[in-house]
Order: sequence, then C-alpha cells, then structure tokens
Amino acid sequence: MSRKVLIVDDEKKIRDLVAFRLEFKGYQVQNASNGTEAIQSVEKDPPELIVLDIMMPDITGYEVCKRLKSDEKTKKIKIILLTAKGRKQDEEEGFSVGADAYMTKPFRANILLDKIEELLNG
Repeated sequence: MSRKVLIVDDEKKIRDLVAFRLEFKGYQVQNASNGTEAIQSVEKDPPELIVLDIMMPDITGYEVCKRLKSDEKTKKIKIILLTAKGRKQDEEEGFSVGADAYMTKPFRANILLDKIEELLNG
C-alpha cells in the first residue's frame, strides 16, 4: 500500500518538485495550492502526512496546522511546515500550533524526503 502525502504550497514549482521526488519513491501524492484546498482535501481523503507552506494567500499554514491538530479526526496526521520564514520565533510558532517538523526554504529534497520517512516510520 502506498503512503499518502498532501503537498500544500501556493508555488506550483515547489509542489511539482516535491511530488516528483515522492512519486519516484512510491508515495501517493495529493496537491493543494492554498489552505482552503488543503482542509477540503484532508476532509475528503486524509493523508498520513502533509508538507505545508506557511505563507499562502488565504489561510496561513499555521492556521491550517492548528485546525487539523485540534480536530480529533485529523490530529494524528503528521505535518511538516516548509517555509521561507526562518526566524526562531516563526519556528516556535510552528511547533506551538502542533507541527511535527519545521524546515526552511530553500530546502534540499533528499533531506525533506528523509524527514518524511522518519515521521511516517518513527
């Protein structure tokens, strides 16, 4: 059974890059370009893990993370915040809303893949 990962980023090239690497490794990938789409996608077909951008045009990644982690049905989904926000307080806010990991852009795809595998298999 392939593992399901949702990639949420308003930048298509980032979604495409991460999706390509994950699909190559045998993951089933879903995409969302904003927070609203992400929440709808999770409600319809929950993934095991979400790679979630913070700065998006509608709902921030922080808010998406907070909503999913406070819901009994979705709180076990692993969430990696992947963002250009690299300050310590940004990272602290990410963990305070329930993120399982925090990575900054630019990122190395192999390190992101390692983190995904660690969270799903840990």
